[in-house]
Amino acid sequence: MKTHFSTFIAFAFALSLLSPLRVAAQDQPNEQAAQPSVTEEMGYGFGSAVANVFYIPAKVVYAGLGLMTGGLGYVLSGGRGDVANNIIYPAVRGTYVVTPSHLRGEQPVIFIGAPPEEPRSEQFSMSAPNPQP
Repeated sequence: MKTHFSTFIAFAFALSLLSPLRVAAQDQPNEQAAQPSVTEEMGYGFGSAVANVFYIPAKVVYAGLGLMTGGLGYVLSGGRGDVANNIIYPAVRGTYVVTPSHLRGEQPVIFIGAPPEEPRSEQFSMSAPNPQP
């Protein structure tokens, strides 16, 4: 049993080492550069699986703590929803799973999401008040 596990580790290590070499070999322009190789795709898939072992629990814990802190902020601020939203939205928004496209750099990994958008005040300031006779 121990030899099977060490063989798997050696295979995974060799696969992760070969993937960057294959990418460097494809830097020259040719027709094959458009199609990723099987070993490259396996390397990105293995890398995303390993990254998710650490990333998903960290993101879920961060989101949970953000929810609790936002609820506490809501209570301590006397029921102000904007205080809670400014804490909760960045915590729960963002990327929860790292995919191979994230590792390739095609999409960004967003750990801390964007806060909620403020309502636009120009809609109200542009209109002139109606004078009452």
